[in-house]
Amino acid sequence: MVFNGNYPEEFSNNRKWLKDVDRLFLCHLINGNHWVALEVDLDKKIIHVYDSIQTVVPSITDLLEECRPFTKMIPLLLNEMVPERKKSSQQFRISRPKSVPKNEAPGDCGVYALKYIECKAVGCGFEGLSDQCIPAMRIKLAAEIYDEVSGL
Repeated sequence: MVFNGNYPEEFSNNRKWLKDVDRLFLCHLINGNHWVALEVDLDKKIIHVYDSIQTVVPSITDLLEECRPFTKMIPLLLNEMVPERKKSSQQFRISRPKSVPKNEAPGDCGVYALKYIECKAVGCGFEGLSDQCIPAMRIKLAAEIYDEVSGL
């Protein structure tokens, strides 16, 4: 079971949600054409939305609507899969940090979303992340993905 860190078997680490794991990272497609990064803080019950082009969904109300499935689903998953947790139907809140590198060149939001997640996961800031370096990062990501799947 993914919540207990033992599924799938080849990636088993026995880490338990809320005990060993307090943050989840996701890429989310909003508006059918724009990628954002989500950082789910399981302890604080908040989802941080890292958005490189905030004008795609400028209203926080509209952003909340785009992320509503996660704000409702994650508490329900925790209720079912973490039995020692006190049950709660409280939805997670949404936050959109404003101080993230902006994407001026259309088509790069997916790479930005992946880089936001990488930076947050390793605990570094977003310094140096810009439209100037994104093309090289895209090529590097493509090569890494190709290396991973070429033997399948």
